[in-house]
Amino acid sequence: MVDGKGHEKIQDYGKKKLFFSDKTEILNSIKIKNKSLSKDFKLNIIREQSKSKISNKLVIKDISINSRIIKKDDIFFAIKGKKNDGNKFIPEALRKKSSLAIVNRVNKNFSASKQIKVDNPLSFLGKCSSIFRENITAKIISITGSCGKTTLKEMIGLTLQKLSKTTYSPSSFNNKYGVPLSLFNLKQNDNFGVFEVGMDKKGEIDNLTKIIKPDLGIITNISYAHSKNFKNIKQIADAKAEIMNNIKNNGTIILNRDDNFYNYHKSLADNRKLKVISFGIKDKSSSVKLTKVKKIKKNYELFFNVNDKQVSYYSKNNNNSNLYNILATLASIDLYIDVRTLKKDIFFDLKIPKGRGDISKIVLNDKEIFLVDETYNSNPLSLKTAIENFDQIKSKNCKKYMVLGDMLELGKHSVKQHKLISKVINKTKINKVYVIGKYIKETFKGLKPYKKAKILNNKFDITSLIKKNLDNGDYLMIKGSNSTGLNKLITNFKQSRSNVI
Repeated sequence: MVDGKGHEKIQDYGKKKLFFSDKTEILNSIKIKNKSLSKDFKLNIIREQSKSKISNKLVIKDISINSRIIKKDDIFFAIKGKKNDGNKFIPEALRKKSSLAIVNRVNKNFSASKQIKVDNPLSFLGKCSSIFRENITAKIISITGSCGKTTLKEMIGLTLQKLSKTTYSPSSFNNKYGVPLSLFNLKQNDNFGVFEVGMDKKGEIDNLTKIIKPDLGIITNISYAHSKNFKNIKQIADAKAEIMNNIKNNGTIILNRDDNFYNYHKSLADNRKLKVISFGIKDKSSSVKLTKVKKIKKNYELFFNVNDKQVSYYSKNNNNSNLYNILATLASIDLYIDVRTLKKDIFFDLKIPKGRGDISKIVLNDKEIFLVDETYNSNPLSLKTAIENFDQIKSKNCKKYMVLGDMLELGKHSVKQHKLISKVINKTKINKVYVIGKYIKETFKGLKPYKKAKILNNKFDITSLIKKNLDNGDYLMIKGSNSTGLNKLITNFKQSRSNVI
């Protein structure tokens, strides 16, 4: 701290005058400080926050909380989770030549100089990430919503990577571990960072976005996902709206105009004096809207109005999930880059993340079937969307089957939400439905008789039904919450028997 006006070169003490310049002293102090600083912000932050002596020559590549993927010069944060204590994996991380391990218990079998002890490695990671955020110039985009967060994050991240220096969070790193980790892995010279933010109870999005401090927020939609901790869907909408609490002043929120909570969320955004951009398919008053779809052989040309700019791009499919994601992506990018400058094929090679509708050709007993993998997770909106997308697939003369598992974490809403799904299925041309689980039986009960296949005893019956009940060229969609075990089963099954198409 410096007291005084700072411009005087003489300090007058009455009978005595001292030649002393605040400005000169400050500049000298900065020079001394700079000699001790590294060009790597992350290294400086870790050193200052831990009050430890770390060499400026230390190299930092990535930050990780998983010792299995640690590489040379990475930093390992030994975080204690629900199942594992990261301190147990310090030896593995250090043997793999990590630069440092951030721990709350020093492992005496390894050099203390390679370990920085802090009270709570997770809190320390959050603090370091937050400070790092304050010292970089990247525009931060934060995505939340009941479903579609990861797919949208991938689309925005991959698209921006084609245009500028961009880092986006891997997989579904959207909780108290993944968000600060992803933020701290941002490159110092990145122009954009894209992150998803999840929650299963009130206050979590608020806490996470305090770290991220987004320039731009996106709410994809509102549905009964993780609803066990909420009395009603309005409370879920309020929890998702927490993202707006921490968007930077004069920032922007992008909202789905087709969503039932659009007007409510827009009123909250107006109170925060945020700029609101809307996207939609049904509501033609949206800022960013779909105007036409043109079939070109097996592919499509999609036409959009983006803030009164007419553009079109090529795509491999025209299902609603893909359309909404492109709309939200265009709404985001157009804030920073004129979408009229984008190549028409910029969305053409984007792949669907695994477990979110990707299609594989499965070979079993000299029989080829097409497996639509929707097993990453399931909630009422994502299941409804997956069913409608599956119904749109052209299967020629072949049949379409589904295996559905439970939608979990719905609490008191479970029975009702499972019953409602049968109405969605009954409107489709899907041939037969198999179910496995407790609540999904409520869906099965409401199906039209000719759509009912069988209630499976366990998930391993899926292999048997493929062998016995499906014919060459048939389609099978499988969907259920991650905790049902379907995701792991189908991932292993695909690895041994499939070709992605």
